[in-house]
Amino acid sequence: MAIVSAVAVQAALDATEKNMKIMRVNPVSSTKDEFYVGGVTAPYAGKNRWILTTNTDSASTQATAITNAMVG
Repeated sequence: MAIVSAVAVQAALDATEKNMKIMRVNPVSSTKDEFYVGGVTAPYAGKNRWILTTNTDSASTQATAITNAMVG
């Protein structure tokens, strides 16, 4: 499976209207990426986190992983 781009993951986040922005992406390994994500509006406002995802997952799956990590 192709590695999903940060642009596709951001588009998936935008589609859910979760108001989070990917500010940086670091490739960790051939299968993992680390996203630095910031919350824009409540309940995510003021939350900034590094979140590890599997880069072979779909953009929507990675967006879900990011959303779940931001809630916690």
